[in-house]
Amino acid sequence: MNRRTRRAPHPVVAQLRADREAAGAPRPRFARDHGIPLRTLEAWEWGLVSPTLDVLATYARRLGYDITLTPRQEE
Repeated sequence: MNRRTRRAPHPVVAQLRADREAAGAPRPRFARDHGIPLRTLEAWEWGLVSPTLDVLATYARRLGYDITLTPRQEE
């Protein structure tokens, strides 16, 4: 069996996970309520894989966020 190595999830995914947890939404219920396969959500939050930008935007929207680009300020 091919085991994936855990690494830190993307910072955006980590923030979304923290917000999901703060809202009291257990991972299985959140996955079920939003049509996300539980194993997929676990893989994102555990840093096994990263969601595509489209999927990440949908995940963020379900937690009340929009993903936008902001110009970086020059130093």
